[in-house]
Amino acid sequence: MPLPSNNNVQPPVAPGAGATVDQWLSYLEALHPTEIDLGLDRVLVVLRRLFPRKPPGRIITVAGTNGKGSAVASLEALLQAAGRTTGAYTSPHLEVYNERIRLNGRNIDDASLVSVFERVEAARRGVSLTYFEFGTLAAFVALAEAGVDDWLLEVGLGGRLDAVNVMDADLAIITSVDIDHVAFLGDNREVIGFEKAGVLRPRIPAVCADNDPPRSVLQQAAAQKVDLALAGRDYQVHPMKAGQDSAPARLVLIHQGREIALPSGPLPVSSVAAAVVAMHTLEPNLEIGRIERALQQLRVPGRFERMSERPNIFVDVGHNPHAARWLASRVEAEKNPDGRVIAVYAALGDKDINGVLAAMKPAVDHWWLAGLTVPRGLSVQSLQERAQSTDLVHYECADTVSQAISAARAIARPKDLIIVFGSFFTVAEARRRLTRMTARERLGSFLDSDGREELAAALVSSDPLSFESVARYQDELDAARQVSGENDALVVMTGTTLGVPLVACAFEASFMAGTMGEVVGDKFVQAATAAIERRVPLVCFSSSGGARIQEGLSALLQMAKAAAVLERMRQEGLPYISVMTEQVSGEVSASLAMLGDLNIAEPDARAGYARSEVIEQVELEALPEGFQGSQFLLDKGAVDMILDRHQMRERIAHILAKFAGQGVPSAP
Repeated sequence: MPLPSNNNVQPPVAPGAGATVDQWLSYLEALHPTEIDLGLDRVLVVLRRLFPRKPPGRIITVAGTNGKGSAVASLEALLQAAGRTTGAYTSPHLEVYNERIRLNGRNIDDASLVSVFERVEAARRGVSLTYFEFGTLAAFVALAEAGVDDWLLEVGLGGRLDAVNVMDADLAIITSVDIDHVAFLGDNREVIGFEKAGVLRPRIPAVCADNDPPRSVLQQAAAQKVDLALAGRDYQVHPMKAGQDSAPARLVLIHQGREIALPSGPLPVSSVAAAVVAMHTLEPNLEIGRIERALQQLRVPGRFERMSERPNIFVDVGHNPHAARWLASRVEAEKNPDGRVIAVYAALGDKDINGVLAAMKPAVDHWWLAGLTVPRGLSVQSLQERAQSTDLVHYECADTVSQAISAARAIARPKDLIIVFGSFFTVAEARRRLTRMTARERLGSFLDSDGREELAAALVSSDPLSFESVARYQDELDAARQVSGENDALVVMTGTTLGVPLVACAFEASFMAGTMGEVVGDKFVQAATAAIERRVPLVCFSSSGGARIQEGLSALLQMAKAAAVLERMRQEGLPYISVMTEQVSGEVSASLAMLGDLNIAEPDARAGYARSEVIEQVELEALPEGFQGSQFLLDKGAVDMILDRHQMRERIAHILAKFAGQGVPSAP
């Protein structure tokens, strides 16, 4: 039925030439009156304009309540191990939209993504498409243009009426059937199973990983004479007995007389097994050894992903009871018997909160409930009200996921385990927070806890940075202060590292989005001056969000001050150590402007100004592969050594102690 017209509402205008991905995504969001509008009629109209006939390449469609992304990632790795080229379409994304389209394991670049958006817009001709429908058609165009051998398509919602289902599959996988998205799919497994089974096609092979599939799935498979491989009937997964070398028990898949060892985590074993069974149909001659090697190192961002150690911190996108039950089992298997489990939970309002909490409660000792400020996100007050109805105990509240993570880390001991879960939005915020150590956290992990003191004398910048708009600069400065809780981009502390006295400073990532703060240059000079006065070394950590030390000390006067004070340190025989920290965003790489007497890089640090995508588009044969990376910098003598974050404290302490002729105890 056509939508009623409203003469007062102007249709959105498509982005013009040179538009960015973000501009296109904003346009897509405004195209259709509702976010979700199940049905294939509109999509089929545009599909036939883009593809008069089915494109070449095998199409594998993956549906299911949970585990779809893991099945796609597993099959992607296996097909590549067999020498096939692959294109994968998954949703939603965690950080950037480009994650949704992978070509041979790599995210599509911005220029290609904009190009396929333009192709779909040209073919649309006024047909109203949802954000997801438009993106799905764009993914089809991208995979077709790349000419890949195999298309791996993850269903967004349900199956029968999902936009992905306009393409006829050559093989289908149903990972699991459970209750979720009740408003769109129904409130029982039989109805939901019927929707999932909509991806099946007559006489095509299919795999169902659900050990107890609804009758509706089996009926649809039988009616269409589908060659269905069913978990528990046609293939089994069993524990493999521990060997005589006391190695831990593993899992083995038994299918068609073959036994294949499967990794026991971090992905759902049922999804991995389903991918292997599908692979037996697609590439029956692939050797067992190559299958096992391909799966051994498989990781999927956001799926029981380890983000930190001591304490172990994991993130997981599980958001319904079925996923929570699996997550609870993984937590139980991973936790230290002498440690606690601390959960950070934030969720969308249309999810079964009570069911998720009930599934996770037996595995969790202490809870932090957090709010989500996204569409359909629950505020912490609303989440607390629902939690109280489940008799949840030992919980505290925070307004945001980031605040809850900080609070959880503050109470955690080294043997504890922190699990952050609840939705893709929860994990996206957690990954941004956990991969970007704050300056204060970095100094806290580097310096001994006893005697640590912040050097925070009031400063008024004698050379404030100037921007094209003073108002914009002030807005960015205020935003950075609010996010980080810091007044400026440089945090300076005095103290010891394994008993070695020093002054340490670290750049705060939150100030990297356009402003470095007002007094950063003067604070750096203050830090070096303090080191001279105390006759101790100075260690400076670049920001883990991108170390634009050039911009922190960009004015000539500030650079002159910094150079002068470092020269004074050298004259006094006091070492200055510069640490280039790992890049955690795609926006800015680390700086080599402030070279020290000893220059250290973390393993994934990158040098340079430009975004990675910009560098990749520079068509200069003279640029060798990895020219921005830590190893290249080490090979060329730009840095003196590469140290992992967990090695930093002990190694620097030993270096400085050796320099001073002191002894240093072993790190705990």
